[in-house]
Amino acid sequence: MMNGTILVLALAMFGCCNGYASGPPLSVCRNMTPKHPFEPQTIPSPFTFTLNVTTYRPGDVIEVFLNSSGDWFMEGTLIQMRVNSSGCRQDVPAVGTFSTVDNDVFLEEFSCFNMTASALRHYSHLHIYNRTFYWTAPKRSVGNVYISATIVRNLKTFWLNVTSHIIEAEEACGAKQVVFTSAVLFVSYFATRILT
Repeated sequence: MMNGTILVLALAMFGCCNGYASGPPLSVCRNMTPKHPFEPQTIPSPFTFTLNVTTYRPGDVIEVFLNSSGDWFMEGTLIQMRVNSSGCRQDVPAVGTFSTVDNDVFLEEFSCFNMTASALRHYSHLHIYNRTFYWTAPKRSVGNVYISATIVRNLKTFWLNVTSHIIEAEEACGAKQVVFTSAVLFVSYFATRILT
């Protein structure tokens, strides 16, 4: 009887502290802190973000590379694009939408703050060294933004607030995405021809 009780207690303790195999829950969207019974790392993160641009306009699609240095792998992550303190005031911290490459075996879109694909999270515990994904800017400018992530190597080893460089907005706060239709381009072309 005593051995059975010890086994049940050991399994219960393991179950409470084993992380989320299917990715982080909605409850961590705001503070992005795993519910692990350990403190986050204080040494610099071996993971970095590289983006293919330094500025954006409303509606732009930006390619992002998440890389590790050396032999560091990750088993979990939560990624959002957040507004810099000098950016526009927002009701929620996450802005824009994310997408992954087709058939990604690690990342999936995640809907924080009731906003579709406003984050990315892991859905498997593979050992991953790098990832490529995409962020689409909102249709209205939100000011300067940056990627903020929590990256988990294992239950005991994880980093909070792993960030990218600042991506500067080319448009003022609230400026809308400009969409040129073929009719507008046609009229503009002939107006230019007539005036020259």
